[in-house]
Amino acid sequence: MLESINILKEKIYHHKTKSYFNEVISSIEHRNYRSAVVMLYSVVICDLIFKLMDLRDIHNDDKARKILEDLNAEKEDTPVSPAWESNLIEKSFKEAKLLENDVYTHIVTLKSYRNLSAHPVLSSIDILYEPNLELAVSLTTNMLEGLLTKIPILSKNVFSPFMEEIERIKNEFANSERLESYIHSKYLQHFNKELTEYIFKNLWKIVFRNNGDKERKNRDINYQVLIIIYQNNEGILFPYIKNESTYFSEFLDNSLTINKFVDFLTLYPNVYPLLSDHVAELLRNRIRDNYKLLIKAHFLSGSFEEHLNMLEEKLWEQSYYYHNQPYVHNYELQSNEVKFLYQLSEKNQCVTQFYDTMISYYVHSGQYSSAEHAFDNCIEPYYKNFTGDHFKDLLSEANYNEQCYQRRYAGSQHNRLLEEAKKHLGDDFDFKKEYPNLF
Repeated sequence: MLESINILKEKIYHHKTKSYFNEVISSIEHRNYRSAVVMLYSVVICDLIFKLMDLRDIHNDDKARKILEDLNAEKEDTPVSPAWESNLIEKSFKEAKLLENDVYTHIVTLKSYRNLSAHPVLSSIDILYEPNLELAVSLTTNMLEGLLTKIPILSKNVFSPFMEEIERIKNEFANSERLESYIHSKYLQHFNKELTEYIFKNLWKIVFRNNGDKERKNRDINYQVLIIIYQNNEGILFPYIKNESTYFSEFLDNSLTINKFVDFLTLYPNVYPLLSDHVAELLRNRIRDNYKLLIKAHFLSGSFEEHLNMLEEKLWEQSYYYHNQPYVHNYELQSNEVKFLYQLSEKNQCVTQFYDTMISYYVHSGQYSSAEHAFDNCIEPYYKNFTGDHFKDLLSEANYNEQCYQRRYAGSQHNRLLEEAKKHLGDDFDFKKEYPNLF
């Protein structure tokens, strides 16, 4: 039993707490369980004070400062009264948010056992209560895991300095991984459930609903931090959004904010069904004719396969103006959009259908330039993973579209396809006969 306690002891946050805690272990080792319980309660009281002091001195937490001032005043007014200890526990829980609900309950329980252990009861046969080993170890473990090993959790008052810090460091990090490491180390690891929800809710409002000068100036970095908070706390924040769906459904109806909102739903499509019906309908209307949004908005479809089918219907159509241009691209896919679709297809295990869509996009090119662009972005990066059926579809369709086979670089590019296709269709396959315009 003591082995796990000794391991946890090394993780105690405050050095003074760790020093005081040695007396608890010594009492348990010598089977002085009553003394262990009494001392453990004293250690908990000291640790709460140390944590409030750290919040005041290191994090400039006004709430912690006010609690300490009130407790000092109370102690001076009634120096022999122990009431301040109870007030310390209550204020640490309700005002400073230092304690989770279960930890608060464990401390209240510890206090009860400490009173039994320290105060004689004249009406009892055993005037002093005698805890056993199991109880002493259980109380000690609860305090170690719930309080003593925890870094002081910041109160809700941290939000303003938190936002100021985000603005200050917005150009400090070369990539999102380093930003996440910084945010997690300085803030997230110190947040409890309630504070995580509070920070996320207010940051959501700043990113998606506010449009002041500061909000517009810092929307990109604030959005990045919002994503970091969510991805590190999805188990907490998804049910929170579900329970507060009306609040989280609102967004500023302008192009930049909607783009960020769609980006969030693209990463976390399971949030979309939580939106209010009227907001979901408004969002669909804003996305419908905006191809940049439409490509990302796979959450509007029942599956990613359906999303790819929808894109095939939207991205090109028949052309009736020139006989040698049977198709027209309604939108030119960008390389980052193609990569995004590929990543989603991998995640949803439908890479084969992604290849089909990329082939269709290329062979339905309506101009030489769009065919060049489509080949470079949709075919070149992936053709070495095509199957024999993929090559048959690609080559037969390209063979009937002049925009594919008469463009400047068609010869060299299609010859590269030929070398790879032979691996699947065999050297005996008559490519020149089947696809005379290509080879």
